[in-house]
Amino acid sequence: MTEKNETVVSLASKEVIITRVINAPRELVFEAYTNPEHIAKWFGPRIFTATAEAELRKGGKYCYVMIGTDQAPPEFKGPFPLKGVYLEFIRPEKVIQTADLSDHPDDWKELIKSNILNYNGQDFLHSVMSVIFEEIEKNKTKVTITSTFDSDEVRDAYFKTGMKEGWAESLDKLEELLPK
Repeated sequence: MTEKNETVVSLASKEVIITRVINAPRELVFEAYTNPEHIAKWFGPRIFTATAEAELRKGGKYCYVMIGTDQAPPEFKGPFPLKGVYLEFIRPEKVIQTADLSDHPDDWKELIKSNILNYNGQDFLHSVMSVIFEEIEKNKTKVTITSTFDSDEVRDAYFKTGMKEGWAESLDKLEELLPK
């Protein structure tokens, strides 16, 4: 049995950078990461289910929606839509997309806003996410997800509210979908 790899998170100016080595070929990882049928199975922590629609091309729109399961606390029932546009879509190397969370519930928006140090109107509902798929060995792919925010304070608010843990669980679920 292959050992699960650790999800590593680092911070840069306005960015949260998440890296994970997935024990599968790059083409399979890219397909599982981008295909709406697969996204619905891995997107979000385990207390959520998800739906996904996507036009897999540059300029294509997408919408993923997380919905809390019975195990989710009441404040995490959702729905939590993530929508946007693919700015780049280069199979099997890279996806760059806008991330619009403006349709999230108001209580979630207030939670994020309350975690922004010295909040002064920064845009915390929109960001850009870049995902790079790098083949590092025959059956290993390094996935690097970089989320770029309006400010360091917005970045920190997301980080404080469980971004690392949420992505770690999502990437665990993604890897579980792939052939061993």
